[in-house]
Amino acid sequence: MSFDLNHKYWVSTRKDIAQLIKKQNRLKKIAPPGEKAVSFKIFAELYVLYVELVAKLGFIYHHTFQVQKRAVVRTLVESATQQLMQLKEELKELEMSEYVYLDKALIARKLTPRDLVIWRSPQFLYRRPLDIQNIIADNRLYMNDVEKEEKAAQDFVPITEAITLIQAHERARRARVYKSNIKYDKKKFLKVMQRKKINYRFTFKPDQAMSIPVKRTIFTADFIKNTEDCDYLRTKDDVGEDMAAMMDEEAENMKRNRAATVIQRWWRGYRTRKIVKIKKRFKEELYGMKKMRKLKRPNQRADAVMEMYKHEMLKRKLDEDYVNLILDERTRLMQVRSPWMMEDISDHIRAWFAEFYQKTQNFHPYPDPVKKGTVLVVIDETMTPLEFQQTLGKKPLTKEEKKKIRDKERKDKKKKREKLKLIKMKEAKRRKKLRDAGIIDIAFAIGESKPIIAIEETMKKYSEDWRNVDEYLNKNHDPIKEWVTEDELCKIHQEVRGLVDEYMRVEYELLREALAKDNEEKYTPLKVKYPKKKKQKKKKKPKDPTGDRTLDSLYNELKDGGIIEEVSTKDFDEFIADFNFVADDTRDEDDLTTLGPAKGDIKMVIQESMLGMGEFDIPKPKSLLLIGPLNSGKKLLCNIIASELDAVFMNLSPEKTYKYADDLKYFLHLILKVAKAFQPTIMYIEEAHRLFWSKVPPEAKDINPRLLGSSIASKILKPLKKNDKVVLVGTSNMPWSAKGGIRKAFQKILLIPRCDYGTSFLIWLELMTENCPDNMAEYAYSALARVLQAYNSGDITDNIKNTLSIERRMRLQTDALDPHEFLEYFINEEHPPIFPIEDKFMEKFNKWFGSSNKMMKLRKSFMAKKNAKAKK
Repeated sequence: MSFDLNHKYWVSTRKDIAQLIKKQNRLKKIAPPGEKAVSFKIFAELYVLYVELVAKLGFIYHHTFQVQKRAVVRTLVESATQQLMQLKEELKELEMSEYVYLDKALIARKLTPRDLVIWRSPQFLYRRPLDIQNIIADNRLYMNDVEKEEKAAQDFVPITEAITLIQAHERARRARVYKSNIKYDKKKFLKVMQRKKINYRFTFKPDQAMSIPVKRTIFTADFIKNTEDCDYLRTKDDVGEDMAAMMDEEAENMKRNRAATVIQRWWRGYRTRKIVKIKKRFKEELYGMKKMRKLKRPNQRADAVMEMYKHEMLKRKLDEDYVNLILDERTRLMQVRSPWMMEDISDHIRAWFAEFYQKTQNFHPYPDPVKKGTVLVVIDETMTPLEFQQTLGKKPLTKEEKKKIRDKERKDKKKKREKLKLIKMKEAKRRKKLRDAGIIDIAFAIGESKPIIAIEETMKKYSEDWRNVDEYLNKNHDPIKEWVTEDELCKIHQEVRGLVDEYMRVEYELLREALAKDNEEKYTPLKVKYPKKKKQKKKKKPKDPTGDRTLDSLYNELKDGGIIEEVSTKDFDEFIADFNFVADDTRDEDDLTTLGPAKGDIKMVIQESMLGMGEFDIPKPKSLLLIGPLNSGKKLLCNIIASELDAVFMNLSPEKTYKYADDLKYFLHLILKVAKAFQPTIMYIEEAHRLFWSKVPPEAKDINPRLLGSSIASKILKPLKKNDKVVLVGTSNMPWSAKGGIRKAFQKILLIPRCDYGTSFLIWLELMTENCPDNMAEYAYSALARVLQAYNSGDITDNIKNTLSIERRMRLQTDALDPHEFLEYFINEEHPPIFPIEDKFMEKFNKWFGSSNKMMKLRKSFMAKKNAKAKK
């Protein structure tokens, strides 16, 4: 992205933020709406605006390199994302569901549900330290020159081994081609092989004429004739032989040239035909004669990752330059300005002494270090000469009088606190009463929102600090040196003033002693109150059994033990699913949706739950459980989460952990230490209900499935802090078989919806046009999606993969694909028949999910209250 475009994008985003702040300021003054629908509409509009704002600020933050400006944009994007999550929680409570539908707000902004996706992988990734990243991924982008040379030496492959490897792949390729040629016409081939043997007897009659005339060819060439006899060898001419060899070489070259010409002619012909075909298809689509039916995915550049790391390297270099600039400027200021600064401070304090002596013939008490010393003089928080004069004539207070004054101040403070507490309690009760009636005090929610306050303060400070700075002229991303000088001068001034106060206190005491001699009074030095040093309580650190080991060895131990696994690179677009576009139109009299979510809606909920795993401080659940029938995409989603976050993937399924049963305490310590050190980390448990079985089946006793069940809540989740980028993700296809502990172990439980028509259509369309778009351009996808809609997405994917095999794709031009072939896969005799999910089975999932999910329980209680009122 160019500098000019980024600058224009930032200017337009600032205008959007200003408009949003104006809108929020108007909403801070409105009375609580009387209807729930009005509150929902206001929050929905704000949510859509914040989604757009977060997307823009995330993109700007990713492409902003100037250090001081990047800090401003970071505060804005973090605060905007936090406010976005708060708005989503409000909408969920109003909707009483994990899934929120904002069709009216989207239509007003001309957006689609896909535009509500907040996750932007490169912008929100959490960056690990370099030494940690070098352990995880042997990536040369993170290495210095010495490490690159060492790695290159290790990766060197001898030429002989390389040739052997190439030959092996070439032989394997030839074998695959040979096998494909044999199986090209499978039916005909099988008929030839299965043909019955016919007994045939040969008879020959010399005088009988042939019934079928046969042309006979007489060959006179003798290819075995040897002309090199003795006479030929005696008269052989070496020069003539060389000429013959040259002639043979020219002939070979001519053959090669002719062969190359033929190959080039065929290649150019093929290429021309392909270009003509593409142009013809483009014209047909342009004129509306024909349309290509193919799922459109967001454009993703192939070099996006490389560009991201280049940006990271540039930012790291600019950060180092900025730190060096601060150190250099601080050193310069200490050498040049600090002596004059100390002189100015001491002159100012002496002038303060002189002013009080001239007006009161006495000296103001020297401010104690506990009250920040003579900083009070600068900010005018000391007594004036007149006030000090009035205190001189008074008698000093006794201990009892001082105690009474302190007690009175305490009582006054206590009354104020109790009064404020009472006001807050009344306000909270009022809002709760309104919320129970479905009404939200929008003015309070927006006015007391900390992220909104942070955004307003940041924009105000930006407008003050940057009003005289022309950002467009700074194309080299240089830091603004004047600000560095001001900040360091402020820090140096505070440090130097403490030192000057100690010297000036001595001078102050000398003046008081001289004044006491002149007045013939007893001199008593004043007591100095220094700030008490907080005694840090020494907490007993738990013994670390791996304290003497490196992180590299711990990581490799878990990797060798099969706990840490490598996941394939996938993104959320690979979970093919459609959104629910009709739920918003099917609301009941309580303005609640009556139609369940579509499969695509689950992606948005999971992305919001994982947003806290990124760079910014955003709340997130510590554990997540995905439930649903087999082949519904649970494991694929876990793989996508780990891949999108570039997270370390720890498989804690019983098949992996049973071998650590002898030393479980050490194992739990090991996985927690590695997970925190290498965060972001995904801890994955497949079929998590096995950890909470009430009775273990005999066939599963070998893997000890309940080993980690009792340790998840107390030993894994409890030690994790809010800021730790570690999350436990589990899957289950039979959650009702587990005890109640599974609900305590997983903070958030999500049910993957069954496959709907839109999702089924997109799966058939995408997977069938992926490898053969020309032959599958016009196919009965809608009919297939409607007929086989009840099947899970995994079953449909396996069906397409097996039916559209390589051999079948080779015969598509001659043998068209029959839709019955897909049906035959489900009822094939080679494997057990596959049937759609029964409604009773899905009802079982819905029932368990309704008693486990927070929002579903809220909706159930609301419906129960409504029915009770209706009965009365």
